[in-house]
Amino acid sequence: MPVVTEIRYDAKAGRYRLFVDGAYCTSVRQRTFPALGIELGQRIDCDEIKRREAFHWKHAYGEAAWKKEKVRIARVKAIIEARFSGLEVLVEGFGADSNDFIPEHPKEPGKPDLSIRGKQSGQTYCALEVSGTEVRRGADYWVRPDKLSYAQHHPEQHVWICLHYARPSEKLVFIRPDPNQCYQPVPVRVGKAIEHYVLFDDDSRETGSLEDFYAYLLSQRPEHLLASRHEDPI
Repeated sequence: MPVVTEIRYDAKAGRYRLFVDGAYCTSVRQRTFPALGIELGQRIDCDEIKRREAFHWKHAYGEAAWKKEKVRIARVKAIIEARFSGLEVLVEGFGADSNDFIPEHPKEPGKPDLSIRGKQSGQTYCALEVSGTEVRRGADYWVRPDKLSYAQHHPEQHVWICLHYARPSEKLVFIRPDPNQCYQPVPVRVGKAIEHYVLFDDDSRETGSLEDFYAYLLSQRPEHLLASRHEDPI
């Protein structure tokens, strides 16, 4: 069985260079290295090290988190469709329409989970990326940089980001990224590793409520599609 024979830290690059059986294998990000469980003298092959690094966050959160994400997407879809019977919300993002855990990455990170369009006209009004956590903690809203980057690079899709929190009381927060803003991620410790997020709060100009999102849909003037309105399920 191959053995990790050397671990070198490259301070300039912020990465650990790993050697297996005396030969260079790969480099690992400083922020994820502590969570990968790689030690000098450990019996592990190079391919397994690369897999752990590439898919660290997928496996760190695992299948349980994946299933919760499916519930979150379905809930947001139901809320919007219950309000406006003339609209349909299509599930389109990477793996968003599957209950099976997918360990790989999408071809284009940050692609939205949902597309909102008129039932009769077929006109698409916006795309919606769904994120969030089961329990909301603190006052900030964390958004991965790739979600913001996708929205900025696809202005024609009118991308919004919806953060759904189930507890202590159900809450939806909508963020519409500014295409001209240079967002600066900050390091956030998640377990043993460090991830980078862009932080928003209730005072951020990009941040809005469920009613603000509804107002955007109505501003697109689809009155003939939105005539039938139901009570919100929250």
